[in-house]
Amino acid sequence: MATLTEVSVLARRIIKFSGVALVVMALIPGTISTIKKIMLALNPPPPTPPTVRYGKLPTLIFPEAPNYATPEYKLETISGGLPALPNVGKVYVVGINRSRLLTLDRMKDKAISVGLKNEPLALDDRTYRFTNQTLPIDMIFDVITGSFSYKYDWTVDREIYTTFDVPIGNSAVSEAQRFLERLGALPDDLAKGTSKIIYLAATSSAMVPENSPYEANFVRVDLFRADKDDVRIVTAGMDTSPANVIISGSNGDKRIIQANYYYSQVIGDDFATYPLRPVTAAWQELTTGGGYIAKRTTEKVVTIRKVSLGYFESNEQQSFLQPVYVFEGDGNFAAFVQAVAPEYVIAK
Repeated sequence: MATLTEVSVLARRIIKFSGVALVVMALIPGTISTIKKIMLALNPPPPTPPTVRYGKLPTLIFPEAPNYATPEYKLETISGGLPALPNVGKVYVVGINRSRLLTLDRMKDKAISVGLKNEPLALDDRTYRFTNQTLPIDMIFDVITGSFSYKYDWTVDREIYTTFDVPIGNSAVSEAQRFLERLGALPDDLAKGTSKIIYLAATSSAMVPENSPYEANFVRVDLFRADKDDVRIVTAGMDTSPANVIISGSNGDKRIIQANYYYSQVIGDDFATYPLRPVTAAWQELTTGGGYIAKRTTEKVVTIRKVSLGYFESNEQQSFLQPVYVFEGDGNFAAFVQAVAPEYVIAK
């Protein structure tokens, strides 16, 4: 029969080894997880291949540009060379409206809210012209794309030249947003995006930039979309947007002088992935006269400081929201090159 001393020793051993066993059991999951991570790092799974669900994509529609000589380019980025960018990008489908009559009826109601009460005139099978009963105001509306161009002929109104009470800063942005919202033209990504304002003065029949808001007859507000997938959306003018409003210092129906709305409605979050051409190939295309220059400089040698990916917002109807390489440099220079690999783009 065991003595009390022997029982005590045995009990301490059981407790000791039980504690060790518990520690070992607690460490096992972490150890297995660490081993898995090491194995994945040493043997990573192959990347998911691009889906290319939409087949070959159309060539991006860049605005027509004068036939300037190709400038000389110099690359001086922070890294000293071209950056490492993704080799696969997302492409989104743009919605095209097919319910033309319903769209026109809805726009009629909205047009009345901004003083355009006359029955619209059909210019063709997709374009309609709304007018004001008493003022030289009209709006051209496209029932397929939902785009419109609103304009008041301020050149015939002497009051405009002598009125300087334009909204300033965020007040101008809010007023521009409210006008677009009345016309059903303020989607979330425009409402949550960035904006740019510029003050303008009336001289004869033209508008010229004015530094002081208190000497301005107009303020122009450009609204830019919020980023998509943490990638910015760039426009043909780079610092101008297809969605913009010009506000005067007058009130009532003369308050809004001009408004343009060209917007590609992305259908939900449904997208396809496509291979992107190497950034080196895009650089080669730019330096040999390809791509599109959104902002020029008078310098004969353009120094490129930044290269990135963006989505291109066209002023024209487009079927897809596609990625572009964005080249930015001194003197506010900016240029774009279509990023999707050429073999997946329909040749012109």
